Amino acid sequence: MVKLSRKGWNNVIIVAVLAVIVLLHRLEQAQQENSAQRHHGLLPDSVVVLSWQGPSWRVERIGQGWRSVPDLGLDSSALAGRIAQWQGWQLPSSDPLRGAPVEVAVWLAGQGEPMTLALYQDNGRYAVHLAQDRWLALSADQYRDLLKPAP
Repeated sequence: MVKLSRKGWNNVIIVAVLAVIVLLHRLEQAQQENSAQRHHGLLPDSVVVLSWQGPSWRVERIGQGWRSVPDLGLDSSALAGRIAQWQGWQLPSSDPLRGAPVEVAVWLAGQGEPMTLALYQDNGRYAVHLAQDRWLALSADQYRDLLKPAP
């Protein structure tokens, strides 16, 4: 073991504590960077969708099943699968896009007002603007799927 004076050991302890502080600070910064790159869902977790309305169509819950107005050519189980697919999307954050939005309204159980998803398209980029000024990137297929769910 190294023979140090009391003052020497105090300096060793101070340097060790500073090294731990720097390490913890770097870990926190890395965690914040990772959370900024995380993916988010279109809807809050564990919500029950009652109705999903696009620009020219509406999918609504009828008892245990689903129907579309006008008829989109999808049966109840296909509509349920489409709603589940939309709820399951995990999308990366996006920068705001310019242009006129196409709005999609989603009615959730327990909420009086619908949640509005504003879909944007700008120079081959697609995004959805949610409440709290949050933007999520969409692929071209996801954008088209939200505008008109085809069979």
